[in-house]
Amino acid sequence: MSSYTEAASRPGRKGPTGTDDRQLFLTEFGGMVFQSYMEEMDYDELRHVKSITQGKADTFPIIGRKRDATEHVPGEQILGGRIDSGEVAITVDNMLVDSVFIPEIDELLSHFSVSEPYSKQIGQSLGSTNDRRIAIMHIQASRAVTDVQPGQPVPAYYYAADLRTNASKMEEAAFAATQYLLENDMSGYKPRFMLPHAQVLIMARSSSLEGGPVTTGSGDRSAGTIGMVAGLRPKGTNHLPKTNITTGLAKYQGDFSTTVGHIGSAMAVGTLERRAIKIMMKEQDERLGTIIIGSMLNGHGVLRPECSIELRTDAIGGRNALTFGQ
Repeated sequence: MSSYTEAASRPGRKGPTGTDDRQLFLTEFGGMVFQSYMEEMDYDELRHVKSITQGKADTFPIIGRKRDATEHVPGEQILGGRIDSGEVAITVDNMLVDSVFIPEIDELLSHFSVSEPYSKQIGQSLGSTNDRRIAIMHIQASRAVTDVQPGQPVPAYYYAADLRTNASKMEEAAFAATQYLLENDMSGYKPRFMLPHAQVLIMARSSSLEGGPVTTGSGDRSAGTIGMVAGLRPKGTNHLPKTNITTGLAKYQGDFSTTVGHIGSAMAVGTLERRAIKIMMKEQDERLGTIIIGSMLNGHGVLRPECSIELRTDAIGGRNALTFGQ
C-alpha cells in the first residue's frame, strides 16, 4: 500500500505530536503564515539534459578524440584517419511522486490558505530528490573506471584522511583536480567544486585561504564565503550523499560514507527528461477533501566518467589518487 493512501496533512494540528486538529486555527486572523525555508537546488546545471516525447530510454552519442596530426609528404595521397565513437544509454526511472491531502473541514475553519505553500513544498520535495540523484551520479561517474569510452582519460579521485576538517587539503584537492582537467584537455563546460556547507565554511575560516595583506587567498571570515580556488568556486550544498545507500534503484545505491564532495562538469551526468514537474489539485468528494499531487518522470546516468572527480577520506584499492604537482 502506498504511504500516501491514508495520510492527511492537518494544517490546524501543531507539530507532528499534536493531538488537536484545530489548535492552530484562530477565531480571528492575527498574523502572517510562516512557511518552511525554500531549499536551493544546486545540480540543475550540473547535467546534460535530453528530452524525449515517447519511449523509456535513449542514447547519448560520445565522440572520441583525435590527436595524431602529422606532416604531409608532397605527392602523397591523404586517405583520412579515424575517430572512435561510442554511446551511452540512459533509461527513464519510475515516476517520482509526492502528495498531501487537505480535509475540507480544515479549509473551512482555517484563517489562511495552505494550497499554495503545500504545492510549493511538494515541488521542493521532488526537486530535492532529483538533485540528490544527480549528485549521486556524479560520484558514480568518478568510480566508473570500466565505462570509459575509447581514447578518453581514466576517471580520477582525490583523497585525504582529514579532508573533512583540513582546509589546506580541500585547497590541494582543487589544485589537483584543475591540474587533471587541464592536462587532459577537458574544457567547454565549467567545472563546479561541490562541498557540504560545513566544509565551505571551514575553508572560509582558514587563515591560509583568507584574503588580506598577508596572503592572496579568497576566504572571507566576516561573510563566511570563499572565492576562487585554483579557478574553481566552492559551492555549498545539502544534496551530496554521505551514507551507505542500500535501498531504491540500484544505480543510486552505493557506500558514500567517506565521500566529502566532488569537482565536475555537466558532461559527467546525462538526464533523460520525459516530463518535468507537474502539480495537480483534485477534489475527492468521497474523502471530503482535496489532494495535491506532484510528479515528474526522468532518469539519470553516467555520461562522461572522466568529467567528475570524487573527493573522499579514504583510498580506493587498485586506483591511483590525484596528487598535485605530479
